[in-house]
Order: sequence, then structure tokens, then C-alpha cells
Amino acid sequence: MAVTELTESNIAGGLQWLCFLFSWALFAFYAFQFRRQTCGWEVIYIAWIEMIKYVLEIWYGDQSPFTVRLMSGAISPWLRYGEWLLTCPVILIALSRVGASEGNYSIRTMKLLTSDQGTIIMGITAALSQGNVKVCFFFVGLMYGANTFYTAATVYLEAFRNIDDDLKPLVKYMTYCFYSSWCMFPILFVAGPEGFGHITPAGSIIGHTIADLLSKNLWGIFDWWLDYQVKVRAMMQDEEDDEEGEEGEEGNKAMMLAAATPPHTATVILGDPQGSLVPYYTKAFAKLPAKLAVVDSFESLLDELDDMKEAGRKVDMCLVAPTLLEHQEFDRLKSEHDVKIVVYVEGLAAIPEDSLAPFRGRCDDFIEAPARGVMVDESQLAQVFYRHATSLVGPTASIEAHMAAQTAILLAIQADIAGLQHNNAAPTGKGTMHTY
Repeated sequence: MAVTELTESNIAGGLQWLCFLFSWALFAFYAFQFRRQTCGWEVIYIAWIEMIKYVLEIWYGDQSPFTVRLMSGAISPWLRYGEWLLTCPVILIALSRVGASEGNYSIRTMKLLTSDQGTIIMGITAALSQGNVKVCFFFVGLMYGANTFYTAATVYLEAFRNIDDDLKPLVKYMTYCFYSSWCMFPILFVAGPEGFGHITPAGSIIGHTIADLLSKNLWGIFDWWLDYQVKVRAMMQDEEDDEEGEEGEEGNKAMMLAAATPPHTATVILGDPQGSLVPYYTKAFAKLPAKLAVVDSFESLLDELDDMKEAGRKVDMCLVAPTLLEHQEFDRLKSEHDVKIVVYVEGLAAIPEDSLAPFRGRCDDFIEAPARGVMVDESQLAQVFYRHATSLVGPTASIEAHMAAQTAILLAIQADIAGLQHNNAAPTGKGTMHTY
């Protein structure tokens, strides 16, 4: 019986169809999960772009402009590079918060995006070049890629330290999947037609399709499952806390249901546009003499402040995301409302004072944001809270509130003195200042 051998083109075509169908299935699945609010936007976007890319590659991959043919006779797969430019930044956005809260991006996000764009641009330039110029641009791209790999490693290590023990293997799988697949791309570039032509175009398609299955589809599944597990556990913890609260003192329940805030309770507004930190801070503020209101935009924050002002209720503190600082009307919080502004920042300890100094005039304090899988630093939050909650200081306040407020102020003064002593040798005029 004659046996028909599969050619490279047959294998490449089969893998392209496999990747298309897998991407389509994942897109449908993620869309369903998104409606259930158990899925971020990143994995949906990646699956959608991947699906469109393989449709174009299957039917029009050899045609212009998806494949560019140079005068030298070399070819450059522009469709592949365009897909990288569209999906790789989103993958790295999702990666940057593997050890942090959803929607809570940071300096490491910017590092990943910057280095990745440099890698892709240098790679495209190398593909369009010849000889020593090609080699030079390729190695510059490798330098950018090395920075991407290093920053990604810090993210994975932080996530591994912070995540629950039973979820640590999942972080390991994500790490293995990321590095094994992303290392394939420079190797395939060198060996493929856009590099030095050691493998055929069909062989290059086979390698890149396998790398796409690992780096986008499989990694996306791991990322979604980790997000899902963290969200479910946070919801379960909140339900347990609610049940414990219902079984606790009736006075606390009456306090939360009261139309007006008692004089010994401070009012705090949480401005969280993404909503991902609400469970964390709700649990933390439940242990403080505070009534928490939540808003999701700067406009909602102003409306809430206006409503409380009309009702004669004092707002002691607004705990807001750093993105709200960029709003053009942010200064209205200070000019129109007597309220303390505290900004939660991820990785606050690693941010230089020079980077924070321009924003200190617009807010009163900074606080470390909770990372994924890790609760709020309640000690730090209590210090910041009692430092700014002026409603707790007065004849109606409890003795415990007075003591806590004074302790918070003393700790802040000690921190300022320590900072001044540390910078005494080379004063910069940019020390950490607090308003008491």
C-alpha cells in the first residue's frame, strides 16, 4: 500500500488550522467568562487577534502586504510582525500583574512594554537588512529582549512568593511556558527566511505556530485560571467575613445601616476605577472605625463629595488610584473640599523620591497597594487612617481613637526625622513631608 508522506506545507497548514480553531474556541470561552466577570480583557483580545491573524495567514499569507518581498529576493513576513506588535504588549500587560491586582499597573509594566517594542522594532529592521547591518540590529534586539526576560523574571518571582502555596505550581507552569516559547522566536528568526535561511518558509511557519500555541493560547489559559482562582478565593473570604460580621455585635450592624455617620466614625471614599481592590480595602477598613464609600471614576468621586457636603457629613479621607491624579480637575478636591488625599501605589518602596516629589503637592500621603494574593498591610493602613481621620479627634471620640491617632502622628514624625538624618549629608529639599 502506498503511503503518502506529509510535506512541510501540509504540516504547516494543519497547524495553522489548529491554531485558528483553538483561538476561536478560547475567544468564545473567554467571552462567556467575561460576561460572568471572571475574565480580564487581555486574554479575550489576544485570542481575537490570533484568530484573525491565522485567517489572513491561511488564505492570504503569501500575498502583499502580508508578506513583503525585498529587491534582494528575501522575504519579510509582515503579518507576523504586525501580530506581534498587537498582541505582545497585551501579553506583557497581563504578565506585569501576575503578582499584583488586576488593573493595577506599575513601573515594571512600562519596562516590559518599552523593551518589547524595542525588540520587535529591531527585529523588523534586521529582517529588512542584509549582512553586518542585519547582525547588528539583531543583537540590539537581543539586548532589548534580555531586559524583557529579566523584568519578567522579577514578576514571576514576586508572584511565586506572594501567591497561595497550592497556586505556586501554576505560576511555575506559566514561567516554563513563557520562557520556552519566547526563546523560540529569536532562534526561528536566525534560522528562518528572514534571517539566514537555514529552514524553509513552511518550516518557519511550523515553528512559529507551535510558539504561538504555547506563548499565547496555553499561557493565556494559565493566566485566566490564576485570575479566576484568586477572584473566587477573595469572594469566598468576603462571604466568610460577612457571615462573621452578622454574628458579631449588633451595634456594628446598626452603625453601617445608620443614615448618618456617628461622630466617632470617620468617612473614607475609595476611588478604584477597576474595582479590583474593593474586596481588599473593604475587609481592612471593616476593622477600623470607618464608613467606606466606593466610587469608580473621578466624576463619581466629586459627586459623592458634593452629596456628603450637602448632607452635612464630613469626609475625612479619599483613598484613590494613581490614575486619578492625572485628571485635569483633580485639584478641585483640595480647593472645594476639606479632605485628605491618599494615593495607593504598587511597589511604592521601590519608587525613588524624585519620582514622587512632583505629586506630593496634589496629595497628602502615599500607601502601598495590596498585591494579588496578599492582603492590605493593615498596620500601615491604620497609621495613615488615624493620621488623617480628623473626625476621630474630638470630645466625642473614644480614648482608643485618640491614642491611635497620636501614635500614628508620632510614628510619622519619627519617620520624617529618620529621613532627614539619612539625607543630612546631601540635602535635596525633597524630603517626605506629612500634614498633621
